[in-house]
Amino acid sequence: MRASSVAVSLICGPIVCAYVAFAACFCPSRLHRGSESEEKRRFERRQKMAPRPLPVRPPQRSLTLPAPSTTTDIEKGDGVGGKAVDKTRKTLDQSRSRLMRLPLELRQMIYRAAIGDSTMHMILKEQKLGHLRCKAPSAVECPLGFNGRTLSRECCWGTVDSANIWAPLSGSNEPTDGNIVPLLRTCRQIYSESINLLYSTNTFSFSDLDCLRYFSCTVLPHRFALLQTLDLEWCMSWPIYDPIAQQLLLNNPALYPPNDEATWEETWRIIADMPNLRFIRVSLLYFDGFRDPTCEEKMLAPLRRVTRPSRFEVHVSWQGDEVRGAPFQLIRPVSRDASSSSNSSSSSSSSSSSSSSDDSEWDG
Repeated sequence: MRASSVAVSLICGPIVCAYVAFAACFCPSRLHRGSESEEKRRFERRQKMAPRPLPVRPPQRSLTLPAPSTTTDIEKGDGVGGKAVDKTRKTLDQSRSRLMRLPLELRQMIYRAAIGDSTMHMILKEQKLGHLRCKAPSAVECPLGFNGRTLSRECCWGTVDSANIWAPLSGSNEPTDGNIVPLLRTCRQIYSESINLLYSTNTFSFSDLDCLRYFSCTVLPHRFALLQTLDLEWCMSWPIYDPIAQQLLLNNPALYPPNDEATWEETWRIIADMPNLRFIRVSLLYFDGFRDPTCEEKMLAPLRRVTRPSRFEVHVSWQGDEVRGAPFQLIRPVSRDASSSSNSSSSSSSSSSSSSSDDSEWDG
């Protein structure tokens, strides 16, 4: 079978190369019109659906305690000192609530049981982000699939379209708040006491580089800094960090975001600046692997800047050499030859141990 495939490659290879050269010289638009327009449309739709960065929030809209001042400067008013009292903003006393009578430690245990210790899948929606609580016990046990374009978890949060925008299974009105918003909206005191637990105790799972980048600029910086556990899955584009392969694509640009090198490096710059990150697990899918080890070294170079996590795992889908001196543990798939050799060595060791035991019994 292998000899026949090699023979077919030798025969068809020159024909394919001649066709590519002819198309590139005489009709280049026909060579890459479809792929280029498809990637460009996908990129433009993602840009159109991108969420807006977090605006500068005025002090009056603060949700956490202590409550903001209820006075505002006015040019004309009956208030003392030219100030008028805004009676629409009030913080009510919650001392009569049975929940508020409990010690703060017990209240935080209740908050954590309600909105913490879960895996939150972050998804791209139309001009905003969503988060869905994982239905599996952990992100590792949540089935990860490939829809032909990117990675997805259809069993957990539905499907995505060609631009990786979330497409719910039960209609567009399906909520994506993880059932945590009602508790946070109860009152300002509950929000103040529980909001930090939302970011510090949950595992945030991303299957899109842009989703992580948008998340970092759509939440308050001090909230984003509370993240401790991160799970990232990404299907890498074929010619990333491979200039020779990118030239063969005959596209300009060769790679559109988020499949380009700039987005990849920006993502890891954001992760490297996260001050409280303790554990990060990365799963990279790349069909056929890299053409040479130099391309892989360039791809892994941004990951070397992430030194804060005490545990950093990088799972890849291709074979290669061992990586030394890195702040992460690179885990490659076990080859069949290695598994068969390990099985044969274990069987030989067991047989030698049995023969030695037989010899010892015989000598006895």
